[in-house]
Amino acid sequence: MMQGYKNDYFLLQLSFIGWGILCSLTLGIGFLWLTPYIKTGNAIFYRELKKIRRGENF
Repeated sequence: MMQGYKNDYFLLQLSFIGWGILCSLTLGIGFLWLTPYIKTGNAIFYRELKKIRRGENF
């Protein structure tokens, strides 16, 4: 499913590094908001991949 999309996923994860550094400066309190934000981003990425793959198979 990830074939051809690994670079996109890597860039998605890379985009959260700045937020992680910023959350570290707040002594970890910011992670209360960052963790759901990252998980939502991953879920949307998966849903879009699933939609693309479903369209290719049919």
